[in-house]
Amino acid sequence: MGSRVLARRSEDSSDSSSLHCPQPEPQSGRSSDGSPPTSGSRNDTGDMESWGWSGSLIGWNEAQLKLLRSAWRPSTRKVYKVAWNRWLYWCQKHDVDPCRPTGSTVARFLADLHLVHKLSYNTVLLHKSVVATLSNVENAGLLSSHILVKNVLKSIALRKPVAPKPPIWNIDSLSSFLQHRKVSKENVFATCSHTATLLLLCSGRRVHDLTLLAVDPDHFTDSNDSIVLWPIFGSKTDNATYRQSGWKLFSTDTKNLDPVYWIRQTVSILDSRRKLAKCNNLFVNIRGQSKAASRTVIAGWVKSVLTEAGILSSAGSLRSAVASKNWDNNYPLDEILARGNWRSSNTFSRFYKREVMPASVSNSNSITRLFNPVK
Repeated sequence: MGSRVLARRSEDSSDSSSLHCPQPEPQSGRSSDGSPPTSGSRNDTGDMESWGWSGSLIGWNEAQLKLLRSAWRPSTRKVYKVAWNRWLYWCQKHDVDPCRPTGSTVARFLADLHLVHKLSYNTVLLHKSVVATLSNVENAGLLSSHILVKNVLKSIALRKPVAPKPPIWNIDSLSSFLQHRKVSKENVFATCSHTATLLLLCSGRRVHDLTLLAVDPDHFTDSNDSIVLWPIFGSKTDNATYRQSGWKLFSTDTKNLDPVYWIRQTVSILDSRRKLAKCNNLFVNIRGQSKAASRTVIAGWVKSVLTEAGILSSAGSLRSAVASKNWDNNYPLDEILARGNWRSSNTFSRFYKREVMPASVSNSNSITRLFNPVK
């Protein structure tokens, strides 16, 4: 992720419960490779965004700070916090002020990430963006464009050129497995895992997008042979001017591959837990406290189905597998982008379009046609 994106978000984002730049104290729990400890650090808090921004946040009232804070998703904080903590401990080791670094200091830090900790080029880029953005909001652009920073990054990129993307598994194999899978509609786990997998297989959307599907009248329309789901705001691409498109799922004669049938089963079987949770989400936890199912929970459901099918990949790999197969099936690029809710063709081409492994069956074209994006 480039610093330009992070820097832009930094103008709109802060959690200023403590308006100071932390000076980390020596931590006995620190690992030998310089990584931050997993516990015991006073810097491992939720107000990461305020570190280094204290001078720019003087005079802000609580309402203003709360508004600023709302621009950061919890998942984003977790990713940035790891990079920020690594920066803090590097500064502690080298007696550097983490909130007012020079371009030379940042360049040395990035070099150590690659030379000492063997981090990849993309991971080093993330650390550069986080440090440039969070250390001093007024100088983020200057640090990112510093000549030493740029040349260190260039050297890291040249040392290890980007490797060819490995081929992706074929969704025809999963489609065939689901078609013949024995699923008890009275089994909550089997129903939820089957439905979640089928929705990702049809749509190619992100696993996180399944957490945004709801069954209240404002977000759910059930017709005879189709269902339209309007996701709640919160997708990775959602902003003030853009919303993720709706999901229109169509029925089919093959029951195990019928998303309409399985959505209805999921709505019904989770109804009591949905009421206990006092939420309208399509997917809710099936164990423990009743609440909306998280991305991690849903990914676990999907992963179990993939493993059962003999596909040793993550739940997130479905996104690349579906898009790559659609490309092989000669879907127009604009249609692939719309179906997967991509804002940039470059993102699809660089990270998701891959060679598809051969399969002994071929029915992916029909399964993906059971989904249409709607505005």
